[in-house]
Amino acid sequence: MEYVGLLAPIAFVFAIAALSQVGSLKKEVEKLKEELQSRNNNL
Repeated sequence: MEYVGLLAPIAFVFAIAALSQVGSLKKEVEKLKEELQSRNNNL
């Protein structure tokens, strides 16, 4: 069970990477929403 302690830092790094990916996805979704709204306003 000692290897669980060694995996913790790796899991932490993966968690941080996943959080940053989620943040960038949210930004992308917001951009797409704005784009769609501007296109709908043009119609």
